[in-house]
Amino acid sequence: MHVRADVRPRDLLFGLGRTTSALPGLHTPGAAGLPGLAALRTASRWAIIRYLWAFHDYRPWIYLSELTEQVRFHQRTALSEHFGIAVATDLVEQFILTRPGKVVDADAVSFDPVLAEAMRNLKAHKPDYFWYDTHAGQLSDVVVVEVKGNSSNRQRTVQQLARGVQQVLVPANVPGAIMRRIVIGACLSGDALQAFAVEVPDPDARTRRVVLEHMAEDKESSSEALADIDEVGDYLDTEVSQEWMAGEVEDLDQARLLAFAGIPSSLAGIRENPGEIMEAVGQLEAVDTARGAFRCETTRIPVGPRNLYVRTGVAEELLDLSSRQVSSARRERYRGQFEAGVYAPVPGNPRGREDEPLTVVTSADGCMLSVSVV
Repeated sequence: MHVRADVRPRDLLFGLGRTTSALPGLHTPGAAGLPGLAALRTASRWAIIRYLWAFHDYRPWIYLSELTEQVRFHQRTALSEHFGIAVATDLVEQFILTRPGKVVDADAVSFDPVLAEAMRNLKAHKPDYFWYDTHAGQLSDVVVVEVKGNSSNRQRTVQQLARGVQQVLVPANVPGAIMRRIVIGACLSGDALQAFAVEVPDPDARTRRVVLEHMAEDKESSSEALADIDEVGDYLDTEVSQEWMAGEVEDLDQARLLAFAGIPSSLAGIRENPGEIMEAVGQLEAVDTARGAFRCETTRIPVGPRNLYVRTGVAEELLDLSSRQVSSARRERYRGQFEAGVYAPVPGNPRGREDEPLTVVTSADGCMLSVSVV
């Protein structure tokens, strides 16, 4: 497979932040009663802030820094899992989808008859993410992705990939869409980050039932899980409704964009109170760039005598929730400016502060990242 040679660690971390912002339920109360544990809103920023120090070179030889080697044995689980998501995001957006797509966390789906019904007690056995491409209001591509990570060795990665094959077989087929099921394993090996991917053919209903039963038997609460599987046996050969799924995907991804800009919102809020959300958008910092205006959340971190500023945001035009049709059309037009998966750096500045030049990295889904030291 051709490997793009000019990707930067910053791009991997940008992708990690964008994907982990697909977390469902960011509007619900968390610790200390803060909405979504306000720290989880920073899913869009923590990836960049937490791992900015971890790399020191470009692909195809992306090496981990010496500092990473010193802390990896105490933080290896987090490192490998998070880098796995970063690599998976890059792989799907660079090499699998033919056009820039949308991403949804599998924990949030309610449109899949098996995931919504059978998987309640299987919890972590669900796949991780769905990437979608749409055309003329219809789903044209669906990519089911399970991400694995470890800091052991290639043998451990192979074992994890085998487990992931079961997980990507669970979701139902989507009529009229090209559906791909991908398992991605990342391994921290020495000072390098290695990744492996396996594509699984679409299963029939019998195969999916066997997989679900096998997964249920692995659980401590197997009797409860197996009872659920019996209850949803009728769903195993049910196809997902294109119309329902397309609308749900649009709103779930819109919630991700809002979270990335710093406004955690529920699906109900997006559908019923768009005016309130747009008011909140208007309070966000504006960054003007050659690619248009962005509304963003800014994090300032003191670094000695200077400050590190991390800004994550979304194109202002894509945060207009006046109607689903208008929003969808704007997003189609915006991503038409990009080739699939390409990050485009452009000059910019905080609105009204032309004397503070920024380098802003933008992506086809409308997201932006700027990291500066002042």
